Amino acid sequence: MYITPAQHDLLKELINIGVGKAAGLINQMVSTHVHLELPEVRLLGAEDMAEYLGRCGPETLSTVRLAFRGTLSGWAGLVFPKPTASWLVSQLVGQELGAASMDLDSLRIGTIQEIGNIVLNGIMGSIVNILGVSMDYFPPDYFETSMSGLFAADEATARVVLLIKARFRLENEAAEGDILILFHVDTFQDMLAALDRLLGNASS
Repeated sequence: MYITPAQHDLLKELINIGVGKAAGLINQMVSTHVHLELPEVRLLGAEDMAEYLGRCGPETLSTVRLAFRGTLSGWAGLVFPKPTASWLVSQLVGQELGAASMDLDSLRIGTIQEIGNIVLNGIMGSIVNILGVSMDYFPPDYFETSMSGLFAADEATARVVLLIKARFRLENEAAEGDILILFHVDTFQDMLAALDRLLGNASS
């Protein structure tokens, strides 16, 4: 699957708009100021995807996944290594999560799920609204699995994966994770066509 530089730049701009809105909502929820950075946005081909999965290995990840269907179909996920997720939640809520207890585990899961919901809805909402396409969402779900496990159910599906490196910066420290958007390949073509229409309107 090929994406032109102009399509890539426009898609990255739409993603940044969504992330900016999401960061604003997160900052309304917590007392610590969060700056959300996206140092990398790239499309993963089959070889890139195999390399990425191999690099991630069997590590357990805290994952929030938002499925969608319509003009665009697939899912978007926010993924952190489990210790990173715990650190980020402790910074956001002002409470150490080192002790293993059901209450703290519920707090970590609930907070990461809410952050994921805000970020993923912000990104997908920006893409959908600006491109003028229609899409329905399923309720976001949280689970813990390896990166290979995250993609296991989609192995037989023709797919395109967009990898977005995410950095949640809090003062002098940061939590780094990945935002992954899996598109069914036919609907990804539809998104490219919508990006071309927007580019054409901007140049006319």
